[in-house]
Amino acid sequence: MQKLYTTPEAARETGIPESTIRSWMRRHPEVFQLNIHVAIDEHGQKLWTDAGIEMLRVHRASKTATDDDANFDAELDATDLLESLLEEDAQQLANEYWRRLPGRTLQRIKQMRDNPTPEQQQIVQTSIRAAVNSGTEHLLLPTYQPMLLEGDETS
Repeated sequence: MQKLYTTPEAARETGIPESTIRSWMRRHPEVFQLNIHVAIDEHGQKLWTDAGIEMLRVHRASKTATDDDANFDAELDATDLLESLLEEDAQQLANEYWRRLPGRTLQRIKQMRDNPTPEQQQIVQTSIRAAVNSGTEHLLLPTYQPMLLEGDETS
């Protein structure tokens, strides 16, 4: 089981003042990931994991915690800017994907029906056989015209 540290213990372990650690947590909650860097006990107390202690150490000041706070803030500002741009672009891409998916899927189905590649012909034939064999041929497209395929038995 992993050892967990209170904020005062984390301050002693890292040499960073408690107030600075609490300030970082308050101002940059996205940096300290729940259950990776910080855990919350049944009483709501935040406890630092070994990974959280290591993250604090990485950002510990070479001179003082106050200097590091400024450096850490500048680093986070650049990260926040990039992250917000990525998030916005990712959301726009996801929205556009879902807008186009139905139309694009129908286009591909029509293409497979009207001008299939040999691989697509095999896929369609396998799918039709499976539908007929399971008694669900009524679910096939309304334009479906059953064709006798080589190897199929006639009733």
